[in-house]
Amino acid sequence: MFCPKAQATHPNGAKPVRMLPMTERNTVDLAAANSRLNQITSLFEDNADAAFNVAYRIVWNRADAEDVVQSTFIQVYLKLDQLQDKSKARSWLLQIAYRQALNILRRRKDEPTDPADLPDRFTSDDATAEPTLQKDLRLTIQTAIDHLPQNLRIAVVLRDVEGLPMREVASVLDIGQSAAKMRVTRAREQLRTELAGLI
Repeated sequence: MFCPKAQATHPNGAKPVRMLPMTERNTVDLAAANSRLNQITSLFEDNADAAFNVAYRIVWNRADAEDVVQSTFIQVYLKLDQLQDKSKARSWLLQIAYRQALNILRRRKDEPTDPADLPDRFTSDDATAEPTLQKDLRLTIQTAIDHLPQNLRIAVVLRDVEGLPMREVASVLDIGQSAAKMRVTRAREQLRTELAGLI
C-alpha cells in the first residue's frame, strides 16, 4: 500500500523514497539484529583479551595484535551463524584470531618475528604496582615462553595461559588432540629446563 505522506526524497534530491510502515516482519528482523549485536558484544567482552594475547604471541607487535582482534571480530560478526555449539564459542573465536594473526605474519616478510630480534616487550601500566619479586618472576616466565618455537608457544599459551581444554587447543590449532597434547608437553619441558636455575 502506497501512502503519499510516507514519501521522502533521497538526500541527493533524486528519486522519491517510499517509507514502509513498521510491520511484524520488520520488528522480527530488528529483534534478530539486536540479538546478534548482543551476542557479538558478549563475545567481545568475554574474549577480546584472550584474542589479543594469542595474536600478540604470534605477531609480536601491539598494533598488529589490535588489528588482529578487530579483524577477528569482523569475521565473528560475519560468520556467527556458523557457530553451532555456543559452549565452544571461545575456541572458535580464538581459532579465527589465530588464523588472522598467521595471515599478518605471511604478509610481513621483512620484519623480525623472532623474539630475540624484537624490542623489549610491551608491559601494561598496572605492572608498576606489582611487587618487584613477583614482577621479575612474571617477566622471567614471559621471556621463557617468548623464546619457545611458535608452534609450542601458541599451544602452551592457549592451554596454560588462556585455560582452554586440550580438545579446544587442538581445534584452534586445527590439529589432532594428541598432537596438541604433545606440543603442550614439549613446551612445558622446555620451560622447565629453561627456568630450572632461575626459579
